[in-house]
Amino acid sequence: MRNITILEDQVYKVDIHLAESLMHVTWKQHIEGDLLQEKFLQLLDIIRRFNPRNWFGDARATHYITIQDAKWLLLNFIPSLIESSVLKYARLESTNSLMVLDSMSLQDKINALPQNKAGSFEFRFFTDEDQAHQWLAI
Repeated sequence: MRNITILEDQVYKVDIHLAESLMHVTWKQHIEGDLLQEKFLQLLDIIRRFNPRNWFGDARATHYITIQDAKWLLLNFIPSLIESSVLKYARLESTNSLMVLDSMSLQDKINALPQNKAGSFEFRFFTDEDQAHQWLAI
């Protein structure tokens, strides 16, 4: 299996696993606002460059998403993600974080977006890494 580290900084590490068509993102710290937007736009550029079918995001370092950031993600990032090569996005979260509540809401909103009317894009959140990888492999 050939893995390529595309980007690593103080905020996250982004690897592409070519054989699995997988983008693996490990968030290293909690971010908000302009920095969050910048980092997610960089991820879209990486997706457009490598066309992965699956995305595994380790978001255990993220504690919550602000209302403003959630709105920006839903209006600006998620529609572009749905129209990209990514078919499945599995996000790993800490069991004791507020992200689980954010993810439940996000899952419902993604399913309701007109861009996802065919249901070709799936988002799920997990607290167990093995379960997330198993779901991506299906």
